Amino acid sequence: MAFKIVYSADLHGNFEFYSRLLKKAEQSNANAIVIGGDLCGREGSSLNEKIENQKLFLEKLLILINKFKKKNKGKELYIIMGNDDFRKSLDVLEKADKAGILKSIHKKSIKLNKNFSICGYSFINPTPFRLKDWEKPDFSDGNDPIQLFNEEVRSVPKEEGTIEEDLSRLRKLSDPKSTVYAIHAPPFNTKLDMIATGTHVGSRAVRKFIEEEQPLLTLHGHIHESPMISGSWKDNIGKTICINVGSSYPKDRLNCVIIDLKNLNGIQYYELK
Repeated sequence: MAFKIVYSADLHGNFEFYSRLLKKAEQSNANAIVIGGDLCGREGSSLNEKIENQKLFLEKLLILINKFKKKNKGKELYIIMGNDDFRKSLDVLEKADKAGILKSIHKKSIKLNKNFSICGYSFINPTPFRLKDWEKPDFSDGNDPIQLFNEEVRSVPKEEGTIEEDLSRLRKLSDPKSTVYAIHAPPFNTKLDMIATGTHVGSRAVRKFIEEEQPLLTLHGHIHESPMISGSWKDNIGKTICINVGSSYPKDRLNCVIIDLKNLNGIQYYELK
């Protein structure tokens, strides 16, 4: 039996995009919606104001999701944050999870059905930018990019450890061969991690994990322009299909895919207007 997922990422607080995504899930009779990070915008003049605005946006989003779920019984939404989301707002998602509105899946593995699981991971490899809530080194080798700014911005204390260590723990939560991994950072040196200059900036630890474990499917985001630069929103690492739908911003289009886990050769890509 088919099991369909609608996937997108990097909606960055565009409420209309969320509405389009849920409408597409309803029209396609998808079983699940997965959103792979960078949920909110960054409006506000101070850190506290930006955090509060993100919390207010998420509360508004939960009303939309709850309305959708009441109309579409049995459809579930799985969600992670990304590097543009303040970790201090994660409690909004965790409370919504407990209330049955959505599934907050960072560092968790949850059964999609009797055959498949989904596992989420929000941390990205270090960037040159200020906000560090969701950054960790790939490995413990200190090989991080040069920083553009002297100060770091965090809404919560730094979490120690590496992406490699975290993924080592996640692989034990479910069989990777039957697990969909929603990981905000794309794997290094693929068609999914190219910035405008053509440089690859993805996670080496994520790539290593995929090479070694060969999961069923991996879903990514973070690098908006990569599909346009590389010419593809998907790539293969061994037998694993990896996807980054990218972002068409500033165009008014929502990038997403519909995936049938029983037919991974038939993934459909959309730009919703």
